[in-house]
Amino acid sequence: MIGKMHRSWLLVPMSRPDLIARAAKSGADAIVLDLAELVTEADKSKARADFAAAIKTVQAGGADVFAQVDPTALYDDLTACVWPGLAGIVVIRAESAGEIDEAAARLGKLETERGIPAGTLQIVPALETARGKHAADEICTASQRVTGLTLGRADLVMDLRGEPSNELHLMPYLMQRLIIVATAAGVTPIGAWWRAPDRGLLATAENTSAAALRGRAIGFKGAMCLAAHQVEPLNRAYG
Repeated sequence: MIGKMHRSWLLVPMSRPDLIARAAKSGADAIVLDLAELVTEADKSKARADFAAAIKTVQAGGADVFAQVDPTALYDDLTACVWPGLAGIVVIRAESAGEIDEAAARLGKLETERGIPAGTLQIVPALETARGKHAADEICTASQRVTGLTLGRADLVMDLRGEPSNELHLMPYLMQRLIIVATAAGVTPIGAWWRAPDRGLLATAENTSAAALRGRAIGFKGAMCLAAHQVEPLNRAYG
């Protein structure tokens, strides 16, 4: 199922209310409030407790709100983040259809309990390991809730090992395969073609624009970013 098109997905740690407030004014189409990667274990309890209020902060700026969750902590993360106003979740390091099934079932239960229209919460799996890339087809088609698919570079480099140049020469193939799998499944491929030395998520505005234009040329429909200055170049390139 193809969801609403989002040109820019700004990822923000739930432990940083200052960044959440700034993100709400960034012009991003989607803001992804992270509970899984950018929040320390010591901060996770408070981050989860603050999630409902953060949704309201982000919505005030007009962006759609997603939560980034860990498949190994689905119950706690989803219990914390699923409230009216949430558009969906990004599942980091997705590796199997079973993980998506589990997330979909929990989302359905929470929709019923919390007055959210049934079937509206979306799932965007992030393929960040060799195992996840291998299971891409099954992951993409595991649930009608899956509306997008994205690729994580850092974990893939660690999993597959970079070349001596510190590049992962498989990356063009991995991007193209993700685009083919997502398109065949009728979901949105999310990404950009980043090049050294940027490594993507912290690139300058100029290099973000170049990466997005390369990504659009091969079939991506929007991209994730970590900094507010990257939002406008993504919106322009994927506009």
